[in-house]
Amino acid sequence: MANNETDIRSPATDTNTEKPAFGHVEQSVLEEIGHAKVDGYESYGLAKSRFDNLTIPQTIWKFKRVVLIIISVYTGYICEGFELNSSGSVIANAGFIRQFGSGDDTGVRSLSTTWVSTWSALLNVGQILTFTHISWFADRFGRKASFYLAWSWLALGCMFINVAKSPSVWALGKLCNGAGVGVLQVTCQIYAMEVSPNKIRGGLVTFQAVWSDIGGIIIAVMMQQLNSKYPDNYLLAMRILWAPIGLMLICWFLAPESPWFHARHGNKEKAIKCMKQLYGGVEGYDFEEEYSIIEKTIEHEKGLLTSKINTLDILKGRNLKRTLTVMVLSAGQQLAGLVIISTYSTYFFSLAGLSDPFLATVILSCVNLFAMICWSLSTDKIGRRLIICCCQTFATVILFVVGALWWTGAQSGSVTGGTVLLVICCFWSFSFQPISMSYYLYSAELPSAYLRTKTGPVTFFINSVLGIATCYATPPMLLKMGVKSGFVFGAFSVPICIAMWLMVPETKGRSAAEIDELYERQIPAWRWNKTVTAVEEEMQTVVQIKGNIGSEVKTVE
Repeated sequence: MANNETDIRSPATDTNTEKPAFGHVEQSVLEEIGHAKVDGYESYGLAKSRFDNLTIPQTIWKFKRVVLIIISVYTGYICEGFELNSSGSVIANAGFIRQFGSGDDTGVRSLSTTWVSTWSALLNVGQILTFTHISWFADRFGRKASFYLAWSWLALGCMFINVAKSPSVWALGKLCNGAGVGVLQVTCQIYAMEVSPNKIRGGLVTFQAVWSDIGGIIIAVMMQQLNSKYPDNYLLAMRILWAPIGLMLICWFLAPESPWFHARHGNKEKAIKCMKQLYGGVEGYDFEEEYSIIEKTIEHEKGLLTSKINTLDILKGRNLKRTLTVMVLSAGQQLAGLVIISTYSTYFFSLAGLSDPFLATVILSCVNLFAMICWSLSTDKIGRRLIICCCQTFATVILFVVGALWWTGAQSGSVTGGTVLLVICCFWSFSFQPISMSYYLYSAELPSAYLRTKTGPVTFFINSVLGIATCYATPPMLLKMGVKSGFVFGAFSVPICIAMWLMVPETKGRSAAEIDELYERQIPAWRWNKTVTAVEEEMQTVVQIKGNIGSEVKTVE
């Protein structure tokens, strides 16, 4: 932070005579603030909230209504947890095999490996289906309308799964559920990004994984109990899925629309109405000042676009670097061993010789939940970049260790080898969770306000394509190589790890305007954390004149 404020202020050289409104700031104060200037970059008016000066606990307390709204919006991710974990659990159920398997010459029924791969792949195909239109839909009709679209897909998928008597109908249910999850992936993170205070944004955006892991634990426990007590009944676990589907509809009905959506369409009245629903009752909250921050950020980003906004803009200029960063994180999730240790966890541990693979899956789900709670609580305190990059490095090393366990007897029925494998996979799961959530968080934070809904589908498309490829490749790979499959995913993870250290920036506490500025100034990713922005300087000037939130400034010199 500069010690001499006059060094960072520049005279008002803007040719526009109309000054933007900053709530109750006097005209003389506006002129005194001017535009901050750092390293040749000049700010364009207040674009960072004074609430960013609060501590994390203070922010949570002041914005407790927003926190509760975002947590309730994420209830849909319980369905995602069901989907991600049911694929590897239900296929080991005797009743499921009897219903959807086929018999051989001896009368023994087994599942077709083609259908097993297809069911898992269709979850990704469903996501791709929504990625073709969710960007247009969310920008045209809003984030809240997108929530209802997700509910429609998930309800339809649940219906197909509960009435399925053939592999093709079960596949149709997987396709619809994948489409619903795809809508959630794009819109929920964007909604949380747009309504969250910057100080606690990371924790709130990543909290969706907690719901997902809860769903995973529920389905894992259900399948374990059904396998031991009711081996012929797999539908009970599937019917439980109706509970979160009903709950999410209630939660989404009560959630207000994002103010950023209305601001992008120039509807100030509706935007402020939504802001009052979100932030009403927050002491010191100036709706005019906060709306001005949104408006200025949008207008600045709009001015950088040279033509009518389209999807190709995410691959032009500095937006390309933003998009590539999220793509690297997206690819990292699928190539870090997700399929062998998570999606096909029960199958993987069965091949490894564990006597109770369902219990191993439950243990991993609990580890995932603990890891995500730790990640949500620490990302706004410690930051994103260091945790994500270190976790990717650690997960890469573990994948090679998993492959090396083949020589210790982990796949030959050895109790010791199987136990060691489970312990190591727990460490992998703990380190993988920040990796798996990183591209959700960064797909909401890094793109500009105008390109958020367009960047997400493209990066999630990369994730889904890789997901389809790994879903088809993994079952035969596990049959052929067993735990040595860890070597394959470890080899893919090495270049991803290097790219992360070079490209992933620190966005902790940064406003959308600051992220724009840091990319425009071409600051290297590893220097973001220590770089002072013009937006910060300008906000501090406003604080010196108006005072911190809750304080009063008696005089203005």
